[in-house]
Amino acid sequence: MSTGHTELICPVFEDTWILRGEVGGRPLQLTLLRGSEGLLLLDTGCASDVEGLIVPAFEELKLSLSDLRWIVNTHCDVDHQGGNAGMKARAPSAILACGEADRETIVSPEAIMRRRYDAYREAHGIFYGEEARQWILKESGAEQPPDLTFAGGERLRLGEGRELEIVPLPGHSHGHLGVYDRANRALFAGDALHGSVYHGLDGSEALCPTYLYVPEYLRTADFVRELPLEIYVGCHWPVLRGRSAIVEFCDASRAFVVNAEGSILEALEAEPDGLTLRELCERCGPRLGNWPDAVHTELVFAFNGHMEDLQQRGLAEPVAGTSPVRYRSAQA
Repeated sequence: MSTGHTELICPVFEDTWILRGEVGGRPLQLTLLRGSEGLLLLDTGCASDVEGLIVPAFEELKLSLSDLRWIVNTHCDVDHQGGNAGMKARAPSAILACGEADRETIVSPEAIMRRRYDAYREAHGIFYGEEARQWILKESGAEQPPDLTFAGGERLRLGEGRELEIVPLPGHSHGHLGVYDRANRALFAGDALHGSVYHGLDGSEALCPTYLYVPEYLRTADFVRELPLEIYVGCHWPVLRGRSAIVEFCDASRAFVVNAEGSILEALEAEPDGLTLRELCERCGPRLGNWPDAVHTELVFAFNGHMEDLQQRGLAEPVAGTSPVRYRSAQA
């Protein structure tokens, strides 16, 4: 990777930068914030991003890793926590923190594999192949328990005039956090909202939204929409500037959820014998986005959440004794 300023580092405003990397052909953006009393790094990328992205960015900015006071994981995901052990080795005095609800998943590669990426194997027969599995385990880094957990509402002081607020933004995970810079009307939000698609570095549609918990995700979309913001920084999407752009992104995130639910219910109503989660993903995926066909099963994260939500609302039900689990409309 080039260490040229325009490729590696993107200033957001004074003393705030995006460190720009790549994961799976998609943008990876880690936020670095500076105050007179130290630095905060939001997310650590994959394990290889410590030496491939973060350390070169510090060198480019002429900053010292010894000044890093906080490392905050927005949520449990390989490209957000994988560099935790490497960064603690590089900056041992920095406090590593995450959301309380994500702590057990963030602790180790085995934990995130079991609780996130391999969570749909037993009931639904959907799982990653061995090559992808080994990549996830490798890029999740070594075991590294967080030093501290947040529930939301905490304030972190980086120096005079630089106080940041931790805000809960659940939906993509239960413990997803954001960092709110009220003075600059900016929210650094990780993967809290996804719009309608993840784009690749080439601008193509690369990945479907991957929220997990539908009601929480919708509440987060509404919460962000109402915040007094002028800047919204996600991890895989362009920086949004201006109220109208932020509102549009929130509305697109909500609209995708509504469209996904409608597609699922329509598919179930057309199949009295029910559909598996894989069949739902493959049937509804082409209606929801133009990502590659192989990506449709990545809808499992969102669709499992939809099925849990629809069952709670009495709109769908599992077919007894089926493996993989089949679902049918409860309105027939």
